[in-house]
Amino acid sequence: MGVTSDQPTAATEISVPLVSRRIRRVLEQAGDIPAIEFEDRELTWSQVAEFARSLASLVKAADPGGRSAALVFRNRPATPSAMIALLAAPRSVLMVSGIQPTLSLCSDVRTVRPSIVIADATAWTPQLEETVRELGAAGIQIGEDEHGLAVSVRQGLARARSDKQPDSDMAILVPTSGTTGPPKRISITWKWLERFVRDVDAPVVGGRAFIHAIPLGTVGGVLTMLPWGTRPLTMALMERVDVSRWADLVERHKPEYAGLPPAGLHTLLEVRPPKEKFASLKAFVTGSAPLDPVVADGLEEAYGRPVFLSYGSTESGVVSNWPRDASPELRRAKRGSSGRVLPSVEVRILDPETWEPLPVGQVGIMEINNPDARFSGPDGWMRTNDLGRLDEDRFLYVEGRVDDVIIRGGLKVPLIEVERVLSEHPAVARCGATGLPDARLGQVPAALVVLKPDLEPQPGEADLVVWLRERLAPFKVPVRVLIVDDIPLTPMMKTNRKALREYFAAPAPTKT
Repeated sequence: MGVTSDQPTAATEISVPLVSRRIRRVLEQAGDIPAIEFEDRELTWSQVAEFARSLASLVKAADPGGRSAALVFRNRPATPSAMIALLAAPRSVLMVSGIQPTLSLCSDVRTVRPSIVIADATAWTPQLEETVRELGAAGIQIGEDEHGLAVSVRQGLARARSDKQPDSDMAILVPTSGTTGPPKRISITWKWLERFVRDVDAPVVGGRAFIHAIPLGTVGGVLTMLPWGTRPLTMALMERVDVSRWADLVERHKPEYAGLPPAGLHTLLEVRPPKEKFASLKAFVTGSAPLDPVVADGLEEAYGRPVFLSYGSTESGVVSNWPRDASPELRRAKRGSSGRVLPSVEVRILDPETWEPLPVGQVGIMEINNPDARFSGPDGWMRTNDLGRLDEDRFLYVEGRVDDVIIRGGLKVPLIEVERVLSEHPAVARCGATGLPDARLGQVPAALVVLKPDLEPQPGEADLVVWLRERLAPFKVPVRVLIVDDIPLTPMMKTNRKALREYFAAPAPTKT
């Protein structure tokens, strides 16, 4: 893999970023240390290193002078292995989510306009191949076989014609979640990555495993793969959230803290694996979306472990989290909070109509000033699309998104409130609310519901509407409630309100 010393000359220091040198060291020295545990298989760092060498050779042959490649992300072993292979090369990684329909994926590839596209067999559809040819790019297929990890050139896509080069400072181009429209892309520089690896000087001995249950193709995935590829660690990787499998992994690897997205914790409370599986845990951790306090309370009651919620985003970085030594009294006093705002971060809450700061305790649009943020305005502040409030102790309460509030005939309807009331029905397993266009009222609420399968009799849609009318103001009651098999989520396990609206293709009746 080239450089073997971690103490390079001045010329090497400039040409090979620190993160690349650290990854190379792991690939050269980690040997038979377990690298990835996936389903019932285990891959060693030697296998990952062999794959990385093969991929780097094909990439160089396909685009000798290039500095970047698009990588289509899936939660399978070849993806993180390809990620660190590219960073070790070093090549910039243009991240493309693999959790999307083919046409959307092709649109993303056209947007980043790479010289090389790297994806597994499931992504290599005829539409993607045609897109790659149109761009004059090369195509490389990655995956797993009976021997471990596999890589090959796609037929007819061996050489790139494009001479497009990225910004030389860019290491990774990360997509945001795209909850309410086309995802934005945030550039992470090589220099920014250094702070995650500059203190990693320990011998390459491995030994610690962690469980990865969120999509790799996010900033959270990036910040997981970097420590994994530079320590080295063992990644217990899950392709999709399976709470029973996750509980088994926690029992085997015995971490002190382990996390799932809020939707996963909701399912965990429904499934309720045996308590002894979580004997090693001091707390559950979560983030990426608000968590119903009822779920947090239920998990603590069932397992005797608190749930620590944090807040942050690709653009803003980490904004708040719970202190690990939080007492039961503090947790009760700050129930529903996403933790205390970090000392280095400023948060202000703005009135959405006047844009003036609001006093403590009032809900408004959140603005963040974080010196570690990857995106901010010229004055250092970044305006989010999230609604929140601060208390007198700087504990942050996230109350949803601006998009989570619709205006029905001049009256505000918080969709999260509709979901909260629906979720309190004893037969409701999951639910999601959205806004539908209405010629007279502007927007009206509607909801999808997944019922618990083991309860009889099961309510009908009319029964659920009656439940809501008894608990919500009339203008907040959905005009339509549909019972479905599943709730569409974004890659970060948030309710996908745009996808929800597609369930309501028929015109919604107007009710007042």
